[in-house]
Amino acid sequence: MPSFSIDQIRELTVRIFVQAGAPVEHAQQVAAALADNHLAGHDSHGIQRIPQYVGAVLDGAIVPTASPTVLQETRTTAVVDGNWAFGQVAANYAADLAIEKALESQVSAVTIVRMNHTGRLALFTERGADRDIAMFMAAGSGARYTVAPFGGAAPSLGTNPVAFSVPTGEDHPVTLDFATAAIAAGKVKVALSKDEPLPPGAVVDKHGQPTTNAADYYDGGHLVPFGGHKGYALSVIAELLSGPFSGADAYTNNTKRTGGFLFAVNAAAFRSIESYHAATAAVTDRLRSVPPAAGFDRVLVPGDPEAASRRARSLTPLEIPEKTWAAVCAAADRVGLSAEDLLDGAAVGS
Repeated sequence: MPSFSIDQIRELTVRIFVQAGAPVEHAQQVAAALADNHLAGHDSHGIQRIPQYVGAVLDGAIVPTASPTVLQETRTTAVVDGNWAFGQVAANYAADLAIEKALESQVSAVTIVRMNHTGRLALFTERGADRDIAMFMAAGSGARYTVAPFGGAAPSLGTNPVAFSVPTGEDHPVTLDFATAAIAAGKVKVALSKDEPLPPGAVVDKHGQPTTNAADYYDGGHLVPFGGHKGYALSVIAELLSGPFSGADAYTNNTKRTGGFLFAVNAAAFRSIESYHAATAAVTDRLRSVPPAAGFDRVLVPGDPEAASRRARSLTPLEIPEKTWAAVCAAADRVGLSAEDLLDGAAVGS
């Protein structure tokens, strides 16, 4: 398998999207997001998304030159129009707006309409946690339904992710970030690219039978909610908050495109930030100090695995599956770049 440093991952991503028509600043935001997803251990949202985004640019679904704007706002709320820009660009803008409003008014709620695929939501909620803002984000069904509702035999939902980031005063926040499906669609693609089996209970084939073969998903199969009715219920909440509640469904030709919903609270709203950090540390220390059960090395809190992955992956080159790299090179070729062009010379915009 080819291997690349994280800096090379960022560089080749910038090159591709600048060549596809994006301003350098926008390409850098997308590249930073994909690279950070790799660092966090979530290759499902790394450079394997490049072919998807290049295809969307060429099809007109992503407008690479577009920038988000504010449609309406109050001191504590706003509706952000993503204008079909890259999803990462729109979500960064909306998260930063929510953060500034929460710093000023203690709480805020911001929605995004005309929003493209954003990747991992934790990238945006952790922007808040870095500034002592607790943040929640949800996104709903995109252009294609992939998950069947609990008790249903056909897909009618997206993977509908949710994320929470709670500041701690430590080197990383407590972060929960997951699809409400039993597995993210991107992880199915990773398994396919590596010829690995899926975990049991995540996917059914086109006949509705459980399968661990990733190829069955792409041959008419679909995902199921995690935890049965509980994951399904959370998926419905994400769907309602990011769709009807955000206003995303009210925009022309947007009936099967999702929106985003962000809610932010200043951690200093209820007590001094120093006492908040101390109290939070007491909780996380208590949990991490519990003796591990059989089969476990230690007790973790949400966000610990990603923090450990960042430390490890920042020191060694990242291996990319051959199938993924071939797809990235093919996407680059669609915008006029050869594989050699991708890693030749200095980074764009440096």
